Amino acid sequence: MHSVDPDTRVVVALDHGLHWGVHEGFEDPEATLRRVLDAGPDGILAGVPLVRRFEDLLDRYPHVDRIVTLDLFHDSTIPGAHEDAEIHRQVFSAREAARVGADAAKVALVYGREREAVLADNVEFTAGAAEACREAGIPFVVEPTLWGARLDDDLDAERIHDATRIAFELGADVLKCHYPRTPAAFEPIADTAPVPVYIAGGPATETDREVLEMAADAVDAGAHGVMFGRNVWQRDDPAAIVAALTAVTHEGATADDAAAYL
Repeated sequence: MHSVDPDTRVVVALDHGLHWGVHEGFEDPEATLRRVLDAGPDGILAGVPLVRRFEDLLDRYPHVDRIVTLDLFHDSTIPGAHEDAEIHRQVFSAREAARVGADAAKVALVYGREREAVLADNVEFTAGAAEACREAGIPFVVEPTLWGARLDDDLDAERIHDATRIAFELGADVLKCHYPRTPAAFEPIADTAPVPVYIAGGPATETDREVLEMAADAVDAGAHGVMFGRNVWQRDDPAAIVAALTAVTHEGATADDAAAYL
Protein backbone atom coordinates (compact mmCIF):
# COMPACT_ATOMS: atom_id res chain seq x y z
CA MET A 1 0.00 0.00 0.00
CA HIS A 2 1.14 3.58 -0.64
CA SER A 3 -0.15 6.99 0.43
CA VAL A 4 -2.90 8.42 -1.75
CA ASP A 5 -3.97 11.98 -2.41
CA PRO A 6 -7.63 12.40 -1.32
CA ASP A 7 -8.50 13.95 -4.69
CA THR A 8 -7.27 10.97 -6.69
CA ARG A 9 -9.80 10.01 -9.33
CA VAL A 10 -10.80 7.43 -11.93
CA VAL A 11 -12.15 9.17 -15.03
CA VAL A 12 -13.34 7.24 -18.10
CA ALA A 13 -12.74 8.95 -21.44
CA LEU A 14 -15.62 8.72 -23.92
CA ASP A 15 -14.67 11.39 -26.46
CA HIS A 16 -13.20 9.01 -29.06
CA GLY A 17 -16.22 9.12 -31.37
CA LEU A 18 -15.86 12.89 -31.66
CA HIS A 19 -12.43 12.48 -33.25
CA TRP A 20 -12.50 9.08 -34.96
CA GLY A 21 -16.10 7.97 -35.41
CA VAL A 22 -17.11 4.41 -34.53
CA HIS A 23 -14.76 2.44 -32.28
CA GLU A 24 -14.85 -1.23 -31.37
CA GLY A 25 -16.64 -1.40 -28.04
CA PHE A 26 -18.14 2.07 -28.55
CA GLU A 27 -20.48 1.47 -31.47
CA ASP A 28 -23.57 2.49 -29.48
CA PRO A 29 -22.95 5.71 -27.51
CA GLU A 30 -25.81 5.27 -25.08
CA ALA A 31 -25.13 1.59 -24.38
CA THR A 32 -21.43 2.25 -23.75
CA LEU A 33 -22.20 5.25 -21.55
CA ARG A 34 -24.61 3.15 -19.48
CA ARG A 35 -22.01 0.41 -19.05
CA VAL A 36 -19.43 2.95 -17.93
CA LEU A 37 -21.75 4.75 -15.50
CA ASP A 38 -22.85 1.45 -13.98
CA ALA A 39 -19.18 0.61 -13.45
CA GLY A 40 -18.95 3.44 -10.90
CA PRO A 41 -16.18 5.81 -12.03
CA ASP A 42 -15.53 9.19 -10.40
CA GLY A 43 -15.98 10.99 -13.70
CA ILE A 44 -16.40 10.75 -17.45
CA LEU A 45 -14.77 12.73 -20.24
CA ALA A 46 -16.97 13.27 -23.30
CA GLY A 47 -17.85 15.72 -26.03
CA VAL A 48 -20.31 18.48 -25.15
CA PRO A 49 -23.12 17.15 -27.40
CA LEU A 50 -22.89 13.65 -25.90
CA VAL A 51 -23.25 15.10 -22.41
CA ARG A 52 -26.18 17.25 -23.56
CA ARG A 53 -27.95 14.37 -25.30
CA PHE A 54 -27.70 12.07 -22.29
CA GLU A 55 -28.08 14.70 -19.58
CA ASP A 56 -31.10 12.94 -18.05
CA LEU A 57 -29.14 9.70 -17.80
CA LEU A 58 -26.14 11.46 -16.28
CA ASP A 59 -28.41 13.15 -13.74
CA ARG A 60 -29.08 9.68 -12.28
CA TYR A 61 -25.38 9.50 -11.36
CA PRO A 62 -24.83 12.77 -9.49
CA HIS A 63 -21.53 11.56 -8.02
CA VAL A 64 -19.99 11.20 -11.51
CA ASP A 65 -18.17 14.35 -12.61
CA ARG A 66 -18.68 15.60 -16.17
CA ILE A 67 -15.52 16.69 -17.97
CA VAL A 68 -16.18 17.89 -21.49
CA THR A 69 -13.88 17.96 -24.50
CA LEU A 70 -13.87 21.30 -26.30
CA ASP A 71 -11.68 20.45 -29.31
CA LEU A 72 -11.62 18.05 -32.23
CA PHE A 73 -8.73 16.58 -34.19
CA HIS A 74 -8.85 14.56 -37.41
CA ASP A 75 -5.95 13.01 -39.29
CA SER A 76 -7.91 12.71 -42.52
CA THR A 77 -10.63 14.57 -44.41
CA ILE A 78 -12.38 11.18 -44.73
CA PRO A 79 -14.39 10.21 -41.63
CA GLY A 80 -12.84 7.36 -39.70
CA ALA A 81 -9.76 7.20 -41.93
CA HIS A 82 -6.24 7.43 -40.51
CA GLU A 83 -3.85 9.42 -42.69
CA ASP A 84 -1.47 12.30 -42.08
CA ALA A 85 -3.77 15.33 -42.01
CA GLU A 86 -3.34 17.81 -39.14
CA ILE A 87 -6.85 19.12 -38.49
CA HIS A 88 -7.28 20.47 -34.98
CA ARG A 89 -9.85 23.05 -33.88
CA GLN A 90 -11.72 24.14 -30.81
CA VAL A 91 -15.33 23.36 -31.71
CA PHE A 92 -17.21 23.89 -28.41
CA SER A 93 -17.19 26.83 -26.01
CA ALA A 94 -16.71 27.12 -22.27
CA ARG A 95 -20.12 28.78 -22.16
CA GLU A 96 -21.75 25.71 -23.73
CA ALA A 97 -19.79 23.49 -21.34
CA ALA A 98 -21.29 25.40 -18.44
CA ARG A 99 -24.79 25.00 -19.92
CA VAL A 100 -24.48 21.19 -19.82
CA GLY A 101 -23.30 21.23 -16.22
CA ALA A 102 -19.64 20.51 -16.88
CA ASP A 103 -17.41 20.14 -13.84
CA ALA A 104 -14.33 20.75 -16.00
CA ALA A 105 -13.36 21.18 -19.67
CA LYS A 106 -10.43 19.81 -21.66
CA VAL A 107 -8.42 20.46 -24.80
CA ALA A 108 -5.40 18.67 -26.26
CA LEU A 109 -2.08 20.40 -26.94
CA VAL A 110 -0.38 18.37 -29.68
CA TYR A 111 3.35 18.65 -30.31
CA GLY A 112 5.43 17.35 -33.21
CA ARG A 113 3.22 18.72 -35.97
CA GLU A 114 4.62 19.10 -39.47
CA ARG A 115 3.00 22.50 -39.94
CA GLU A 116 3.87 25.29 -37.52
CA ALA A 117 0.54 27.01 -38.17
CA VAL A 118 -1.39 24.07 -36.74
CA LEU A 119 0.55 24.26 -33.48
CA ALA A 120 0.19 28.04 -33.45
CA ASP A 121 -3.60 27.71 -33.70
CA ASN A 122 -3.57 25.01 -31.01
CA VAL A 123 -1.57 27.16 -28.59
CA GLU A 124 -3.82 30.15 -29.24
CA PHE A 125 -7.11 28.35 -28.66
CA THR A 126 -5.69 26.58 -25.60
CA ALA A 127 -4.86 29.90 -23.97
CA GLY A 128 -8.21 31.32 -25.04
CA ALA A 129 -10.10 28.34 -23.65
CA ALA A 130 -8.22 28.69 -20.35
CA GLU A 131 -9.40 32.29 -20.06
CA ALA A 132 -12.97 31.41 -21.04
CA CYS A 133 -13.10 28.56 -18.53
CA ARG A 134 -11.90 30.87 -15.75
CA GLU A 135 -14.68 33.31 -16.65
CA ALA A 136 -17.22 30.46 -16.63
CA GLY A 137 -15.90 29.10 -13.32
CA ILE A 138 -14.92 25.74 -14.85
CA PRO A 139 -11.56 24.06 -14.12
CA PHE A 140 -9.49 23.65 -17.25
CA VAL A 141 -7.73 20.42 -18.23
CA VAL A 142 -4.97 20.35 -20.85
CA GLU A 143 -3.72 17.13 -22.43
CA PRO A 144 -0.25 17.73 -23.86
CA THR A 145 0.70 14.95 -26.28
CA LEU A 146 3.56 14.02 -28.60
CA TRP A 147 1.35 12.71 -31.39
CA GLY A 148 2.83 14.71 -34.27
CA ALA A 149 4.64 13.06 -37.17
CA ARG A 150 7.93 14.78 -36.29
CA LEU A 151 8.20 12.83 -33.04
CA ASP A 152 9.01 9.14 -33.08
CA ASP A 153 8.38 8.43 -29.39
CA ASP A 154 5.14 9.69 -27.86
CA LEU A 155 6.33 8.47 -24.43
CA ASP A 156 9.57 10.48 -24.35
CA ALA A 157 9.76 11.61 -20.71
CA GLU A 158 11.85 14.73 -21.34
CA ARG A 159 9.49 15.97 -24.05
CA ILE A 160 6.41 15.17 -21.93
CA HIS A 161 7.95 17.14 -19.07
CA ASP A 162 8.47 20.16 -21.34
CA ALA A 163 4.97 19.82 -22.77
CA THR A 164 3.28 19.61 -19.37
CA ARG A 165 5.14 22.71 -18.21
CA ILE A 166 4.00 24.64 -21.28
CA ALA A 167 0.44 23.42 -20.76
CA PHE A 168 0.50 24.75 -17.20
CA GLU A 169 1.93 28.06 -18.38
CA LEU A 170 -0.96 28.32 -20.88
CA GLY A 171 -3.50 28.05 -18.07
CA ALA A 172 -4.09 24.39 -17.20
CA ASP A 173 -5.65 23.70 -13.80
CA VAL A 174 -5.20 19.96 -14.36
CA LEU A 175 -2.83 18.07 -16.65
CA LYS A 176 -3.51 14.80 -18.48
CA CYS A 177 -0.42 13.22 -20.01
CA HIS A 178 0.85 9.87 -21.20
CA TYR A 179 2.79 7.77 -18.73
CA PRO A 180 6.45 7.61 -19.84
CA ARG A 181 6.94 3.89 -19.12
CA THR A 182 8.53 3.98 -15.62
CA PRO A 183 7.89 5.61 -12.22
CA ALA A 184 11.39 7.12 -12.29
CA ALA A 185 10.62 8.87 -15.58
CA PHE A 186 7.18 10.07 -14.44
CA GLU A 187 8.02 11.23 -10.92
CA PRO A 188 9.80 14.48 -11.93
CA ILE A 189 6.81 15.38 -14.13
CA ALA A 190 4.35 14.94 -11.28
CA ASP A 191 6.61 16.45 -8.61
CA THR A 192 7.31 19.70 -10.44
CA ALA A 193 3.83 20.32 -11.83
CA PRO A 194 2.03 23.03 -9.82
CA VAL A 195 -1.32 21.36 -10.64
CA PRO A 196 -2.65 17.78 -10.43
CA VAL A 197 -1.42 15.35 -13.09
CA TYR A 198 -3.53 12.47 -14.43
CA ILE A 199 -2.29 9.81 -16.81
CA ALA A 200 -3.90 8.88 -20.13
CA GLY A 201 -4.41 5.26 -21.07
CA GLY A 202 -3.68 5.27 -24.79
CA PRO A 203 -4.62 2.19 -26.86
CA ALA A 204 -5.99 -0.81 -24.98
CA THR A 205 -3.23 -2.91 -23.45
CA GLU A 206 -2.94 -6.66 -23.98
CA THR A 207 -4.02 -7.57 -20.45
CA ASP A 208 -5.94 -6.15 -17.52
CA ARG A 209 -2.84 -6.64 -15.41
CA GLU A 210 -0.89 -4.16 -17.58
CA VAL A 211 -3.58 -1.54 -16.97
CA LEU A 212 -3.32 -1.99 -13.22
CA GLU A 213 0.47 -1.96 -13.18
CA MET A 214 0.59 1.28 -15.15
CA ALA A 215 -1.97 2.92 -12.86
CA ALA A 216 -0.33 1.71 -9.64
CA ASP A 217 3.13 2.79 -10.75
CA ALA A 218 1.86 6.22 -11.82
CA VAL A 219 -0.08 6.85 -8.60
CA ASP A 220 2.92 5.71 -6.57
CA ALA A 221 5.02 8.24 -8.50
CA GLY A 222 2.61 11.13 -7.87
CA ALA A 223 -0.31 10.89 -10.31
CA HIS A 224 -3.61 12.16 -8.95
CA GLY A 225 -5.53 9.62 -10.99
CA VAL A 226 -6.22 8.16 -14.39
CA MET A 227 -8.24 9.21 -17.42
CA PHE A 228 -8.58 5.94 -19.32
CA GLY A 229 -10.89 5.25 -22.26
CA ARG A 230 -10.22 2.14 -24.31
CA ASN A 231 -8.54 0.52 -21.33
CA VAL A 232 -11.97 0.57 -19.65
CA TRP A 233 -14.70 0.19 -22.27
CA GLN A 234 -12.73 -2.17 -24.52
CA ARG A 235 -12.02 -4.55 -21.62
CA ASP A 236 -14.15 -7.65 -21.19
CA ASP A 237 -15.55 -6.38 -17.87
CA PRO A 238 -15.48 -2.56 -17.53
CA ALA A 239 -17.00 -2.71 -14.03
CA ALA A 240 -14.22 -4.97 -12.81
CA ILE A 241 -11.44 -2.80 -14.23
CA VAL A 242 -13.02 0.36 -12.76
CA ALA A 243 -13.29 -1.34 -9.36
CA ALA A 244 -9.65 -2.38 -9.57
CA LEU A 245 -8.52 1.10 -10.65
CA THR A 246 -10.55 2.61 -7.81
CA ALA A 247 -8.73 0.35 -5.35
CA VAL A 248 -5.40 1.52 -6.78
CA THR A 249 -6.20 5.23 -6.87
CA HIS A 250 -8.40 5.65 -3.80
CA GLU A 251 -6.99 3.02 -1.46
CA GLY A 252 -3.39 2.73 -2.56
CA ALA A 253 -3.76 -0.93 -3.56
CA THR A 254 -0.89 -2.54 -5.41
CA ALA A 255 -1.49 -4.11 -8.81
CA ASP A 256 -1.41 -7.50 -7.09
CA ASP A 257 -4.05 -6.47 -4.56
CA ALA A 258 -6.26 -4.78 -7.16
CA ALA A 259 -6.15 -7.84 -9.42
CA ALA A 260 -8.50 -9.53 -6.95
CA TYR A 261 -11.33 -7.40 -8.44
CA LEU A 262 -10.85 -8.90 -11.89
